Amino acid sequence: MISQEQKILELVSAIEEITAEPADFWQITAIIESLGYTDRFIRQEFGFPDALSLAKYVYEHHNFSPASKSISPRKNTLRNIIKEIQIFVEQFSQSFVFALPLLLILLLESVQIDNQSQLLPPELASLITLATMASLTISGGFVQMISRRGEFYLKLGEPMQARRVCFPIIYLGAATSIILGLFGLWFGFYQGQFADEYLILAALYYLVLSLLWMLLAAVAIQLRWCTPIIMLGLSILFVFLRVWVNIDALTAQIISMFATLLVVSCLVGFGFGKDKKTGQSSGAKVPLPRLSALVYLLAPYFFYGIAYFSFIFGDRMVAGWAVNPASGLVFAINADYQRAMDLALVNFLLLVPLVEYLSYRFISYWFGKSKNLNGENLTKFYRKLFYRYWLTVALTVIFFGLCMAGTFGFLKPASWSTQINLQSLFGCLGYLFFVIGLLNAILLFSLNQAAMVVKSIIPALILNLTLGYILAHVISPDCAVIGLVTAAALFMLRSTYKVLQAMKQLDYIYYVAGY
Repeated sequence: MISQEQKILELVSAIEEITAEPADFWQITAIIESLGYTDRFIRQEFGFPDALSLAKYVYEHHNFSPASKSISPRKNTLRNIIKEIQIFVEQFSQSFVFALPLLLILLLESVQIDNQSQLLPPELASLITLATMASLTISGGFVQMISRRGEFYLKLGEPMQARRVCFPIIYLGAATSIILGLFGLWFGFYQGQFADEYLILAALYYLVLSLLWMLLAAVAIQLRWCTPIIMLGLSILFVFLRVWVNIDALTAQIISMFATLLVVSCLVGFGFGKDKKTGQSSGAKVPLPRLSALVYLLAPYFFYGIAYFSFIFGDRMVAGWAVNPASGLVFAINADYQRAMDLALVNFLLLVPLVEYLSYRFISYWFGKSKNLNGENLTKFYRKLFYRYWLTVALTVIFFGLCMAGTFGFLKPASWSTQINLQSLFGCLGYLFFVIGLLNAILLFSLNQAAMVVKSIIPALILNLTLGYILAHVISPDCAVIGLVTAAALFMLRSTYKVLQAMKQLDYIYYVAGY
């Protein structure tokens, strides 16, 4: 005859097949009932009045951590370290690769690979700069929509839904880019300030870049590791054409971009085509949300994407429009100012991957600890969150200082004047404030508070453009960087206040966010 203790051990084994580490005795009660044990059977077989009493006994007298027994602490620690390294590499590489092209250009400029000085004409150089900034700014909103909505459906295991929602966004983004490109081309022809062939080349350059950014976003949500490989391949191809084939920088960029665009287009077609074959082959299509609902959900991300890149390049835009009319140019950025801000932008691009990793760890801690919260330990948990938040900010500042020491030591030419150095330092300070605001934006996005992010960045963007424009025209175009620093500080302070406010009202913010 089987003893009562043996029966309980068999019950424990059945519970462990479902979960090795139950959260509490309530979960054990639910599992016991799901296994078909009634209160009458429990009284006869186990001697307990009901399932709840049995669950309390099992939870208090049995250890549900077989995994911790079978794995030694040393192996468990090593496994956690390896897992953490994998997470860091994945989070860091997704953004770091976008800094590679600019890093390579600065390196090639600093080492002077050849004697040829195939400089672009000032008119074409200004148009290419404007086309690059316009492509990132205009496509930024569509990139955010593709990333957010496509990843949402893929996480739900619905690749066909991701395909159905991403392709219309890509088509809309491409149509918008073409229309704005044609409008810019017509405006350039009407003004007559630039040669026709320069305008056509700049328009083509802008269109290719715009399509490339949107297609890269579509590739990133399907084949996550393809984006770093593609950007690395783009950088290697550019260096090969520039150094070994000895082609000028603009031609090397155009060839590299066209080749990358072809590869990315094939990958997008392959990824979504594969999903189409393996997706829902039977049954009716699941209807997508109404257009009004999609607009309501994605509008904050769209405006954030546009504001994000407008903020980064806002000082250059106003500095370029403040050019002296006597030069005969409508838009032109001083070469020294361009190099100073490029060096500051490299530090920003190096810092963004780290901020994304730190925010990922912070959010994981926040959500993980929130599962067992109650009214009694909310205040204590807020203190822990407060401490971890400022620790994250401190790590961001420390890493930014290390990046500045490295870039100024290896990439900054020794011939720079004091004025250029100050401009670059001011640019670094502005991008540091902005990246802390970006950290806050990621945290707010994770709480479904996208509207708070938009309300923080839009006023800062307006201040950036307005103050920078006034200073650039009244004092000097180089003073546009002051608008960047001031506006970035405003964005950082407003977004920090929103994050701290959310941490103080955890129960309310969870309710509003839908958790």
